[in-house]
Amino acid sequence: MDSILVPWVIATTILLFVAAYWIYTLEQRIKAFATRYQDLLKIAEALAAAPDQAALHPLVTRLDGHEARIKDIDEHQQRLAAVLGHSVQGLGVVRYSAFEGIGGDQSFSVAMVDSTGRGTILTGLHGGENVRVYAKPLSNWRSSYSLSADEQRALSEARGIVEDRARQP
Repeated sequence: MDSILVPWVIATTILLFVAAYWIYTLEQRIKAFATRYQDLLKIAEALAAAPDQAALHPLVTRLDGHEARIKDIDEHQQRLAAVLGHSVQGLGVVRYSAFEGIGGDQSFSVAMVDSTGRGTILTGLHGGENVRVYAKPLSNWRSSYSLSADEQRALSEARGIVEDRARQP
C-alpha cells in the first residue's frame, strides 16, 4: 500500500511547487500591470484637471526620448547593413581526387563570397608527397584566372547559398 502512495505524494508535491511558482509569476505580472495602470490614471487625471501644455510635457518628453533612441537604432542598423553586405555570405566546398592513383578525395576547392560575388577561391591539390595551395580572387562571380570544373562547382554552391538568402524575407 505504501509503494502506491509514494509516487502520488511525489507527484502532488511537484504539482504544488509548480502551482506556487505559477501563482508567484502571475502576481508579479499583475503588480507590473497595476503600476502601469496607476501611471496611466495619473496622466488621465492631470489631463482632466488641466488640459494644458504642462500636463502634456512629460508625455512629449518621453516621446522625444523614444524618437532619439529609434533614430540611433536606425543609424546603427544602417551601418550594420552596409558592413554585412561585404562579409562572407556564401561558402562552397568541394572535395575531389585531383590526380589518378591518389585516392581519398584529399584535394579541395573552397569558394568564399559576399553578396556581390566578391571573394576568393582557395584550392588545395594533394599530390601524395606534397600539397599545393592556390588562391584566386573573385569579382562579380568571375575570376581573372581560369577556374577548373571543381572550382566552378564550389563557386556555384556558394552562389546558390547567397541567392537563397537573398530570396528569404
